[in-house]
Amino acid sequence: MKKTLITLTALAATAAFAQSSVTMYGVADAYVGTQKARGGVNQTVVNDGGLSQSRLGVSVKEDLGNGLSAFAVIEGAVALDAGVGGLGANRKSVVGLSGGMGTFSLGAQQTPLQDVIEGVIDAQGNSAFSAVGAAMQNDATRASNQIIYTDSARYDTPNFNGFSASGQATNSRYSLNAKYENGPLGAALAYESDKGLNTTTPGMTAHMKTTALGGYYDFGVAKLHLGYGRVSTTTTPATPIASNRELSVGVAVPVGAFTFVGQFAQAKASNAPGTSRSFGLEGRYALSKRTTAYAGYNNTRSTVNNPAANLRNSNRFGVGMRHIF
Repeated sequence: MKKTLITLTALAATAAFAQSSVTMYGVADAYVGTQKARGGVNQTVVNDGGLSQSRLGVSVKEDLGNGLSAFAVIEGAVALDAGVGGLGANRKSVVGLSGGMGTFSLGAQQTPLQDVIEGVIDAQGNSAFSAVGAAMQNDATRASNQIIYTDSARYDTPNFNGFSASGQATNSRYSLNAKYENGPLGAALAYESDKGLNTTTPGMTAHMKTTALGGYYDFGVAKLHLGYGRVSTTTTPATPIASNRELSVGVAVPVGAFTFVGQFAQAKASNAPGTSRSFGLEGRYALSKRTTAYAGYNNTRSTVNNPAANLRNSNRFGVGMRHIF
């Protein structure tokens, strides 16, 4: 990602100096297309975030010496279709320290579980046409998990020849992962525990536990992604109310400037009838290193009784462009 850098250098009285950098960056992504949502209503839409959610961010880093750096990131979601959003709007906002012992950060930030889903398991990343994302959203259990933890503390280890791990906690929630990514091979395991979730029954709370396991291998001519997840939810007192399993397989095939992505995902309840199945297909064309034109399609079918899931029994098609700066 090419970024605009404004570097400020201050000389100390001792003739030593500390260097600070301020980086402004962002993503602008929108598409035009059609969608048939629950209830069979067809719509022509202009939506934000086909391949990636649009965003605007500022990153600040200061060299403290001896390999230690202080940093801060303030990032906000931008809805290009509605013309709203900006810095600090429902995305990453942290301050922290980074050095040879790893990275420690405080604030609102993405969970280690979501890092594994987007970076290892999901061949489509966080695309609006993602089969993994659609199947999970239709899954009444998984849909309650949070992508961003506010008021959180997070630690990321250094990379040890491809091995790394992350841990994050806030209030009654925590999330962990362990990853190996080296050359063409990647594999990861993540666990997340969310206690104190609200239910529809007054005075009752729920405890959701999510485990995700997946990996990828880049054969050169194609990159294969596989994923498995299990989600269980109990109420207080401990009564199981849902237990779901999720499977996904995806492949990305580069052909010159084109990349074709296909993916299938399924979320199935083990203790009650109900299955969500989703298929996603994308064609991406790199106009440059920063600009990508794309077309995407998603078809999702669900028997899960979850009226709040807006992708349930839906079709979505779009053509758009993403620019990274």
